[in-house]
Amino acid sequence: MESIVRPIKIAATALLWAALGFAAAMLLAITLPNLFGYRSLTVLSGSMEPTMMTGDMVISKWMRPDQTRVGDVVTFQSAESKKLITHRVRSVKMNGDRVDIVTKGDANDTVEHWQAPAAGRVSRVEYDIPKVGYLTNAVSTTNGRLLLVVLPAILLAFYELVKLWRPRREPESKPGSGQALGGTHA
Repeated sequence: MESIVRPIKIAATALLWAALGFAAAMLLAITLPNLFGYRSLTVLSGSMEPTMMTGDMVISKWMRPDQTRVGDVVTFQSAESKKLITHRVRSVKMNGDRVDIVTKGDANDTVEHWQAPAAGRVSRVEYDIPKVGYLTNAVSTTNGRLLLVVLPAILLAFYELVKLWRPRREPESKPGSGQALGGTHA
């Protein structure tokens, strides 16, 4: 029985460490850029597919609109809907103290014409992390935050209860180990 249980324990421990390592790497990839002037956003539509899929998280860096170049993927605020849009730059033209920019989603048929002050701000997408946006959106809800606190607490409590209730195993004595197998020493 011991020969079966031991490999299972080793595999479970390795799996736990791999999951913790993956979670730590994702946490660093999402939060560390914020310390250096980047921001993270979740892709909510399929307008940039297949380059960026719905649910991906994009990490972008602030820049002035006059620094954008054709081919950059930028995030800007729509003048009409006030929503953030992440699309590819098709053209950039300086027009006095403002920048006229044309963008288009890779999967869209139409373009957006918009203006920004030359000294304003847009953000250029530096990289994306597939599907992590679903997780961050779930955690940002009240139930998600509650689950993030309650689930680890329940797992820790369960682990401690198992340790308390599990019968202790006495170490087996082996012949020649210095312990008497029967009788008493004189």
